[in-house]
Parts: sequence; C-alpha cells; structure tokens
Amino acid sequence: RSRRQRQMCIRDSGRVKEFAESFAVQWLRLDQLYTAKPDPKLFPAFYYGQNGKRTLHAPMLVEALLLFETVLVEDGSILDFIDPGYTWVNLKLVKHYGLEEVCGAKIRELNLRMNSSDDLKDQRMNNIWWRTKLPDKTRGGYLTMAGPLTVTSLPVRTSPVKRGAWLLESIFNRPPQEPKIAFVLKEAERPSDEKESVRQRFEAHRSEAACYSCHVRLDPPGFALEAFDPVGSRRKRDAGQPVDASGEWHGQAFNGPAEFKMAVMAHKEEFVRGFIEHVLSYGLGRKLELCDLPAVEEIEAAAAADGYRLSGILSAVASSYPFRHTRTQ
Repeated sequence: RSRRQRQMCIRDSGRVKEFAESFAVQWLRLDQLYTAKPDPKLFPAFYYGQNGKRTLHAPMLVEALLLFETVLVEDGSILDFIDPGYTWVNLKLVKHYGLEEVCGAKIRELNLRMNSSDDLKDQRMNNIWWRTKLPDKTRGGYLTMAGPLTVTSLPVRTSPVKRGAWLLESIFNRPPQEPKIAFVLKEAERPSDEKESVRQRFEAHRSEAACYSCHVRLDPPGFALEAFDPVGSRRKRDAGQPVDASGEWHGQAFNGPAEFKMAVMAHKEEFVRGFIEHVLSYGLGRKLELCDLPAVEEIEAAAAADGYRLSGILSAVASSYPFRHTRTQ
C-alpha cells in the first residue's frame, strides 16, 4: 500500500489507542509509573488537589501515549520517538516543564473561553491537551520525557544506573549484564544532607576494577539525563554541586541531553534495530531467538527504504516469516 493508503487504514481501524496502551506501555515500562512515589517533601509539585491526593502520574502517562499515537496516526518516522521537536501538554505539564512562555498564547486563549471559578477552571484546563513546539532539543521524545525519567528514579534522588539500564534495554534492546558485586547508595540520606552529587558518588564507585566493565556502558546514557531531577524537571545543581551531564557515546562527546540525543541520532540504526526487535517480540508473544535474526534484518532494510515509518515497520513485521508461521515438533 501507499503511505496515504496506510495512513487512512490506520485512522479508520479504531485500534490505535489499544495498540499504544498495550505495546507502548510495555516497551517503555510505563506500567511501573504508578508505583513510583516521589518524596512529597522534596517534590511537592508532583502532588496536587485536595490533600495532595492527585498526582502527575496520569499526565505523564498520557503525554507518552499521545506521542506514540501521533506517530502512528500521522504515519511518522519512529525517529520521532527520539527527537520529534514537539510534545503534548496540559496545564500541569506546562508548569512542570516550565513552558509557560512557549504556551502563553494557548493558555490565554483557554482562559478567555472559560468563565468558571478558578478551581473549576484549572480542573477543566487540565483535561485539555494540545501539541506544542519545543524551544530546544533538551525536551522532546521518550529519552527526556517526565514519565520514563520518573520510572527510572528513586523517591529521593535520581539513579544513573536505572536510567542507563532503561535506555540500554528499552531503547536499544541491549540490556546490561548482571552486576558482579552489589552496590547500594544510602537511601536514608536526603539530597540536602549530601555534600557530593549522585554522579560524584557513582564516579568513585565505578573506579573499582570489578565495577568498571558494567558502568562503562551504563553510565554515559545515565549521566546524560542527570540534567533532570527524579520527577523529570530541569535542574542545574545536585547536592549543591553543578550538574555534570557530559559523557561520550560511540566516541562522540556530549554535554547534556540535547547533545546526547544528537549522538544517538548519529547512530540511529541501533535504536531502529532495537525497536524492531521489541515490536517483533511483541507480535510473536515470545523472546527472539537466533533464527529470528534474518527477519529482523529484512524488516530493518525495509524500514530504511521507507523512511523508518512506523506503519511500514508494522506491515513488515506482519508479513515476516516468523509472524506467518508456527513451529511444529
């Protein structure tokens, strides 16, 4: 089918939301989002409503699902999952991301349309979502989205190891090996009591020979996201120290999440292959094996020729040999 025919078929299928809520949630491990409980004293903005019973869990999940649905419905490239240049927000996420200036015109428009009381107005506005362009590449895509950043953090601090492991496993489908020795930072200590940043403490740990082999892969992507706190807000300092979000990815130096995304895009074939493997595994309902690798390579070649369109990848998966055949004893 042509791209136009595929796009119309997707829009008319009525299964976009179901696929996003099934595959995307598993792929990004967003099923763990509601178990994330940021410390209310350290991150009070995460909780709102009467007695703080409402949280940002739902807006974070909706933002992630809307990006996936947008790429699917508009027959976009899966590279938009890394760097789309836009995101979906409601009033709560605008404040959480500090996008008041960018979304000022939209907020004023909504205020003029609503004549209800302040409390009711805020509640109604939080139910309205819109797509907004982003001022720079620091935001945009799943790598820098608040939902995954919150899932991969601890209640009182960030976790470069969890974030690095999530990127290697979910984004590139190349999970790290199990650690040879156990290491745990003290969870009881509050960031305000610390004299060293999380990165400084992990740097001391990775200098040990037994730990370096794991951390040499985990730390660069994990440290790239240190520019975000445990709930995905931008930050410049950690434990009173300037945040260091620099590193190296495949020999390309980066400083901050925007440059890290550029380094990832420079080797986009890693993400593309990992995503295809995730989709094929989801379609087959099992883990991939060596015999599935030729199919992965065929789908990858077809995707490159089609501009990495999500619908093209799904079509190639559905027509692949493993998907169309069953094993016999």
